[in-house]
Amino acid sequence: MRYLVIGAAGHAQEVAWSLREMRGGLAELLFFDDRVPAGPLCSGLGRVLGTLDTVAAHATSEARLVLGIGRPRVKAAVVRRLAALGLEWETVVHPGATIGPNVHLGEGSYVAAGAIVTVNVRVGPFATINMHCQAAHDTELADFVTLHPGARLAGGVAVGRGVEVGSAAVVLPGRTIGPWAVLGAGAVAVHSLAGEETYVGIPARPLVRLAQGAA
Repeated sequence: MRYLVIGAAGHAQEVAWSLREMRGGLAELLFFDDRVPAGPLCSGLGRVLGTLDTVAAHATSEARLVLGIGRPRVKAAVVRRLAALGLEWETVVHPGATIGPNVHLGEGSYVAAGAIVTVNVRVGPFATINMHCQAAHDTELADFVTLHPGARLAGGVAVGRGVEVGSAAVVLPGRTIGPWAVLGAGAVAVHSLAGEETYVGIPARPLVRLAQGAA
């Protein structure tokens, strides 16, 4: 199987490594990136063949796309950009991740090494559950969500479209995070949070209001 990895920076190489481990080393990995120059990657996982505009030249019927991008808004833009190719997006789960029963993983999603997704969890398309994250029972992640390494979601959490949860951030049980919100690294969502804002601290508060209060 030929895999067209979209992105070639560090995160994309981690996703590609996870895919290779998932496939027992049997994966042809071709990388495409608008910013990383063409040539071999230092990880030895493959070569950058060109920009995203060159993906179509390699889009055979046997090929699948792999999303190697972490930022939610960039993910959404790239998925729209490549939609006309009509290729399927691979769902990547590192063998070192723990996936419980009745877990649904959407197309193009990624679960990294050391992550734990327990029971009755729904993960939307193109969501990222990074290294050593935890998503507890009855949690729902909408499409394009990104959990950075070590983020923890307690039971019954609902995470809206395009939310970004920073490294080691925590969301307490039953809370809701609105679409396109950002929960900063190490923050704790004690209450539900509205969308389209950035939150920091313990308990998590809107960054803009904190900055205005300090002025």
